[in-house]
Amino acid sequence: MGWTNDLRFRGVMLGTLLLGSTAWAQTTPPPGYLPTTPAYPYGPPAPPPSSGPPIYIAPPPPPPPPKVELGGFVGWTVSTDASTFNGSVIIDGAADYGGTIDYFVRPGYGIEFLYAYVPTTVRFSSLNLAVPNSESTPIGFHWIQVGGHVSRPMGRIEPFGAVTAGMVIMHPDEIRFQDGTTYSASDTVRFAFTAGLGFKIWVTDNVGLRFEARALVPVYFNGGGFWVGTGGAAVGLSGGIPFAQFDFTGGISVRF
Repeated sequence: MGWTNDLRFRGVMLGTLLLGSTAWAQTTPPPGYLPTTPAYPYGPPAPPPSSGPPIYIAPPPPPPPPKVELGGFVGWTVSTDASTFNGSVIIDGAADYGGTIDYFVRPGYGIEFLYAYVPTTVRFSSLNLAVPNSESTPIGFHWIQVGGHVSRPMGRIEPFGAVTAGMVIMHPDEIRFQDGTTYSASDTVRFAFTAGLGFKIWVTDNVGLRFEARALVPVYFNGGGFWVGTGGAAVGLSGGIPFAQFDFTGGISVRF
């Protein structure tokens, strides 16, 4: 009996081992089919830190500021009277027209070329009974100037000032006096200067509105001299300002 039981126990153990081996062989792939572990399961390694200085990329340079500015204006001009020994020349107020060209040598500082035309009328009011009054006579004032322009941008608003020097050409028509006599006057050219203050409002980066008040002053010279002595040499001129005009204008400026 004991021998028989031992034999049965050994048969059960052998059967169990055979069944387990068969199940393991069916569920486990052979060694050649097992997946390989990637070399870098979490991505490629980070590059080693550089020992050189950091590299900075410079921003693009800003566009160059505008150098040329063109302007056109229209306004109203008033004048003082021109006094003479026998009476006064009364210059009527009138509309004026003109334009400017500004070339900026650096931001805020430029050279200004100015032309202004004032078509108006004048009349002579006599203080001498021997000299009659005159009727109104058309006359044109042509102001041709060059000078300096200084401005200070404040956002869209840009205040400015300008001082120029040059000449004024006075072109009168025939003068007719109230006693019926006439006088054919010729053109007159005088040295002149102007000074103005104003501001510009830039609607866009290149187009703006320009408002200005300017004094236009002719100068005449009626005498001169040149002296040489032990103390050196000197030049003297005598003259004056016969009248002054003041214009108040508005216009458009374009810069590029």
